[in-house]
Amino acid sequence: MEQITAFFAARGDLLLLAAVFLAVASLTFAFGTITASWSGVRRRVNAGTASTGAAAVTAPAASVQRSSGPDYLKGLMPTDETKKSELVKFLNSAGYYGDRALVLFQASRIGVALLCGMATAALFGRLYPGKPLIFTIAAAVVLTAIGYMLPRAVVSVRRDKLFEEHRQGFPDFLDLLVICVEAGIGVDSAMERISRDLARDYPSLARNLGFMSLEMRAGKSTREALDNLGVRLGIPEAKSFSTLIRQSEELGTSLVQSLRVYSEEMRQKRLARAEEKAFALPVKLVLPLGFFIFPVVLGVTLVPVVIKLFTALGISKGQ
Repeated sequence: MEQITAFFAARGDLLLLAAVFLAVASLTFAFGTITASWSGVRRRVNAGTASTGAAAVTAPAASVQRSSGPDYLKGLMPTDETKKSELVKFLNSAGYYGDRALVLFQASRIGVALLCGMATAALFGRLYPGKPLIFTIAAAVVLTAIGYMLPRAVVSVRRDKLFEEHRQGFPDFLDLLVICVEAGIGVDSAMERISRDLARDYPSLARNLGFMSLEMRAGKSTREALDNLGVRLGIPEAKSFSTLIRQSEELGTSLVQSLRVYSEEMRQKRLARAEEKAFALPVKLVLPLGFFIFPVVLGVTLVPVVIKLFTALGISKGQ
């Protein structure tokens, strides 16, 4: 009992800080949940006063949508529909789909922020016990902000990698599409076949092509499916490809010839990017060579000479 009392007495400041931090985080989360709930109530009231009949028709659908997830997770969702759609588009471009991805992303941001803040408060108080409490609070707040931004940075890195994969695999997709169209296969069937062929080397590109096939099966036109494909891939080559298909349909030009020319252009662009990276390699190697390899080579070359010189000087002095 005395040991437990001494433990809490020695770490009373840290425990108090942790309790205050958790209380503030809980109040912030509760405030966000209440605000989201009241904003939803106001939207439903305004919609009901604007059109009673429309509200009566859409009420079952709204109740189904509300029952799709737990109510305590509603505070994690953005209240602004524009911000929500942008965040969903951001997650989709990184390969995360569905409403659950948005909830998990928001929860990970809050969880990592709390973890970083608590760990910083504990470690700062242990490493610098003589510092005032305000420094510990400031460090915890700074690391909390960094932890809140860290999941978005990780998702951004993954999105950039997928964009690079899409950019590298797009010329191969065009080549296969040209082969399929020349063989007499329709665009719908060609997309499904190409998605299976590209699944091993470019899984994200193949998955998005599969989504395009599902959209066309669901009744969307080829033009709408191609536009959605360009948005999901996030590269200008895909948007140009959608424009090419649309212009070929409107002007009545040969689709095979247009695809062949565009495929050749995409291969040349990929080769140009590879050459650009190869030309930039010597410049990037200057710092590693100057800081790591050159001092080692210099040391290996000069150390034996210096040793022999000092040895010769010692022998001459001894004589």
